[in-house]
Amino acid sequence: MQQVLYPSHRTRIRRTALDMTVILLLLTAFAAATLVAAWGFWHTGRIYTGVSVGGAPIGGLTRAEAYRRLNETLYQYPLPPVTLVHDGAQWPLPTTQVRARADLLDAVNRAYLYGRSGALLIDVVNQLGAAWRGVEITPQVVIDQEALRNAVATVAANVNRPGIGERRLGDIVIAAQPGVAVDVEATVQTVLAALTSTRNGAVVQAPLIVQSIAAPESATIAPSVVPTSSEIRPLVLRSTVDAFSLALSPADLHDMILSTEGGVVLDEARLRHHLEALAAQIERRPRDARLRFNPETGAVTVLSPSFPGRALDVDATVAAVRDAIANNAGEASLVIKTVAPAVDMNRIAEMGIRERVASGRSYFAGSSASRIRNIEVAAEQFEGVVIPPNGIFSFNDIVRDVSSANGFEDSLVIWGDRTAVGVGGGVCQVSTTVFRAAYEGGFPIVERYNHGYVVDWYGEPGLDATIFTPTVDFRFRNDTGAYLLIDPVVDSANGVITFNFYGTRPNRTVTVSKPEITDVIKPEAPVYTVDESLAPGQIKQVEWQKDGMTVTVTRTIVENGATRTDTLRSKYQPWRAVYLVGPGTETPSPAATPTGN
Repeated sequence: MQQVLYPSHRTRIRRTALDMTVILLLLTAFAAATLVAAWGFWHTGRIYTGVSVGGAPIGGLTRAEAYRRLNETLYQYPLPPVTLVHDGAQWPLPTTQVRARADLLDAVNRAYLYGRSGALLIDVVNQLGAAWRGVEITPQVVIDQEALRNAVATVAANVNRPGIGERRLGDIVIAAQPGVAVDVEATVQTVLAALTSTRNGAVVQAPLIVQSIAAPESATIAPSVVPTSSEIRPLVLRSTVDAFSLALSPADLHDMILSTEGGVVLDEARLRHHLEALAAQIERRPRDARLRFNPETGAVTVLSPSFPGRALDVDATVAAVRDAIANNAGEASLVIKTVAPAVDMNRIAEMGIRERVASGRSYFAGSSASRIRNIEVAAEQFEGVVIPPNGIFSFNDIVRDVSSANGFEDSLVIWGDRTAVGVGGGVCQVSTTVFRAAYEGGFPIVERYNHGYVVDWYGEPGLDATIFTPTVDFRFRNDTGAYLLIDPVVDSANGVITFNFYGTRPNRTVTVSKPEITDVIKPEAPVYTVDESLAPGQIKQVEWQKDGMTVTVTRTIVENGATRTDTLRSKYQPWRAVYLVGPGTETPSPAATPTGN
């Protein structure tokens, strides 16, 4: 029997253009979703690509990396200049005067949150937009309001004027003039508001807020004859110092002269006000010499020369003008005094600098390169400084501004209840060493503050001195009766800094007791903070716990047969440990965490 096989019939599926479009869309959506997921995964813990702060690109960096980069690149971030305006006059306030700075930490946090609002579609659009055309985050300006208030008060001193009542000089009536008083607090608030509303890079112009002061009741002056400007001769004020000369014009003198029947009367108050305005232009502060002492030969040489200053003697000049006007003279003396420097290089032989008087030392081996650099920069400021007899040594007056503009670098500093990266970390190593030289030398301590907590760099607690320019200072008085030369020596290779004082050693011995520790307070439990820049399970310690305590040191000074003692008391707060941990890291419970040292 034959079997007949018939070919099978296959059904061919025909896909339409619509089917292909749907498949293509699905594949595209899947690819886009995959790319978005991969993009988001790569940026986990990182700032999205294309984001910049102050012109510095920080996309792809963790917050910690971005903060470090901004501190390196934006330490001179161009903050907006501020100008006060009133009645056509302008008073610029430099940012150094108002101590404005950019809040880089806030800018980093805002940069990290860009593209992370929680709304998926909006976040994706923002992330792609940042990568394509970039996004600029402008740092907020942080103003030291107290410094701004002081700067405005300085301007106010030149603007404020009392009201002047109506005056009758013979047949002439001078109308009353209201006074002006600057509202310092209102002006400060206006400047702060202007800083927040002005676009980046623009000059901030804020009005000087003033209040009008009513003129006092009119005063009548006995009938007199006031000469007109054409009847008054100009008066030349001439000085023999630096060939200074200036002229009082007939218009100037017209406002300063009252001519009565008894003769010419000078309005000395107006003249004095005029001269005091000129005094600031004439004044030149003297400059002290800086010296070097060779302990082997006893020779004192000049590191930098001294220069005399000058100042206008207002009282003597007023008297000279009064005499000239009374005698109808055309010239008067402009009396300028020479102001001698406190440390005159021409009087070295009289200074009594001949031996080492005191010495202090501290150690910084193991410090970071930036901390060592700050110690070197700060110590250099004291080379050759000389303190006159009974003069006050001020650390801040010599170091002045601790900023990157003066060569200081970022390092760890105590900031509130945390240790943070800031400009000038290590400067307190220098102030502590100067303090030890002064304390162990028996010098009277005028101002000294201990650190907030015990710092290992300074060895036993109780003999440290912190500074924070310009408010927290270290000061002592030179009571030796001779000049005192400061000589810093920094051995960076071995981590040793020494301050030597040279002058005339007083007849005294100084004994410093061992530190007495009382009122010990254990720190609170450690703090664990999630840092997304760390890997899961990773733990990094950034603060080490320290006991709080009160430390008392007694100094006994025997001088010329008399004994005196003083007590130095330092109170340190407890300092708890702080750890940074990666996401998902298990941390010990507070009860299981030891709190002792």
